[in-house]
Amino acid sequence: MSLEEAILDKVRRLPPAKQEEVLRFADGLQDSARTRIVPSRDRSMEMKWIDLNRAAYADQWVAVEGDRLVAAGDDPLKVFAAAKEEGIRIPFVVHMLPEDPLPFVPGW
Repeated sequence: MSLEEAILDKVRRLPPAKQEEVLRFADGLQDSARTRIVPSRDRSMEMKWIDLNRAAYADQWVAVEGDRLVAAGDDPLKVFAAAKEEGIRIPFVVHMLPEDPLPFVPGW
């Protein structure tokens, strides 16, 4: 007997009110599973732009759409707002950390 068959067998043995409760619970699980699926967008163009322009915008916040800089500055909220004003529904805002060529090794 498979797991599904064993579960159904146990549910069938429950009183009708409890069966209904189990069915409502299972429906709720299906609904919540459907709402958790969030489509993602390919941001490879933005990541490429970030790699190419990291040094020029080091220690700033940038909003990038495709291969285009939308806004840059020290305040992430202002950068986000500027991108929204440009009509971008979900702005891609990143803090551009400067590249550190040497790792920090204490004691050397």
